[in-house]
Amino acid sequence: MKKFYSILALALFALALPASAQVSIEAAAPAKATEEGITFEDKVKQNEVKAEYSSEAKRRAERAAIRKERNAIEFNASLNGSLSNFNSKWRSVNGNANAITGVANLLFTHSFTKGKFTISNKVTAKLGYTSKESEWTKSQDEWFISTAPAYKISKEWNFGAIASFRSQFANGFNDKSQHSSSAISPAYLNLSLGFTYVCPKKGFPIKINLSPISMSATYVTNPLVHNTFYVAKFGNKLRADLTPSELNTPYCYGLTLENGNSRYEGGSSVQINFDRTFGKKGVFRYRTVLYSFYGWINEITQQASKNRELFEHIAPTLRWEHTVDIKATKYFSTQFYFQMFYNKAQIKSIQTQILLGVGLSYNFKNK
Repeated sequence: MKKFYSILALALFALALPASAQVSIEAAAPAKATEEGITFEDKVKQNEVKAEYSSEAKRRAERAAIRKERNAIEFNASLNGSLSNFNSKWRSVNGNANAITGVANLLFTHSFTKGKFTISNKVTAKLGYTSKESEWTKSQDEWFISTAPAYKISKEWNFGAIASFRSQFANGFNDKSQHSSSAISPAYLNLSLGFTYVCPKKGFPIKINLSPISMSATYVTNPLVHNTFYVAKFGNKLRADLTPSELNTPYCYGLTLENGNSRYEGGSSVQINFDRTFGKKGVFRYRTVLYSFYGWINEITQQASKNRELFEHIAPTLRWEHTVDIKATKYFSTQFYFQMFYNKAQIKSIQTQILLGVGLSYNFKNK
């Protein structure tokens, strides 16, 4: 019986252990728990995108639009030619000669404008040859480059300068096959400072430059050209045998033996430019440039007191060009060119030339 009670007591004790453990865990849990603030950290970097930011393509387009607005570019190239051929019977009666003529023309202009400042650049070139009975002779040869910075002082007037340089590419010969010209022989440098009137009417795009202070220079660097003109002027005379008057007499493109390879004059100049295209497709275009210089200031490299004879040859220099372009198709055009030139120091007569050509042409304008 005692053993029975002992077993019952052990059984009751075993049942009491889980209950007490359960009660103790529930009671102890609140004592160990603590309130801690829970924070969340966002490690992703965020950038705010504003409305003024745009794509790279849009920025490039905006820069291109600004460049186009500030820069005006024109490029024109043409190749004109003519061919005439006669058989032997025709030549025996009429005396005509077979001939091939080719003339290449180039025109490039660039103008940059920012605010009231403008700079205009121009390059032109002409080179032509004529073949008569397999003998090639130069018919056209000239290149020209100029730059004109200006500052706008009113609606119609600019203040600025013009610098230009003109010469040719190849050798030229007279009737006796003697050198009459070559590269930088002759060459002309013109510098001027003054005011330019710009007509505001698009239908009458004329520019008139008035330069009270200007300089004109002539260069002849090839000794063969000097010798050709020397013989034509003084014959077989030696320089030591020439009189002081002959030494100061222009004999080669206005140069004298005293001033050597270059001649400088100071004075005033006037330049008029007109360039207009007619028709919606630019079928007809007329360009003219008139330049006049009067060297009223004594030559820079000479002393007026010792060389009074130099003033006898001072006279206005005039160069007037006319160019008419008629565009038949996009790549086919006709060009008429006329030039009148007067320089008393070279020859006391007016020089003229006329050129009419038909051929291929290409023209590009950015606006």
